Amino acid sequence: MIAKTINQTKAVELLRSGQSISGYQIHFTEDKVEALDAFLLRKNGVELPDYLVFYDDESIDFGDDADISAEDFVHEKLVRVLRAEVVVDQEIADWVSQDNINVNQLLTNLMKDFYKNAKATSMLEPRKMRG
Repeated sequence: MIAKTINQTKAVELLRSGQSISGYQIHFTEDKVEALDAFLLRKNGVELPDYLVFYDDESIDFGDDADISAEDFVHEKLVRVLRAEVVVDQEIADWVSQDNINVNQLLTNLMKDFYKNAKATSMLEPRKMRG
């Protein structure tokens, strides 16, 4: 059986009406698709090229965006995420796995505690201390 060919606009219409597009072959035209419809297509296996995605900046509601202040940094409302690769021996790897250790939380706590202790015992130079 030969698959029927439709474009991305028709595919969106079918998906929005609850129909499947599995029996169709998608042929891309120059018609742009709104970002949410692009997500719908991609969720259903259609790899829509980025240049065919239309973003309507006027329709985006930025009302929920919080204003950032200097106090947000002081009160730890904003944080930085560090990525690290930690090399451990097999015994430690087994312990982490068997005891379901959250390595991210463990390292975060260790770093915070180490910093606080270093700061309290003056291991850090005064000009490098923050907070």
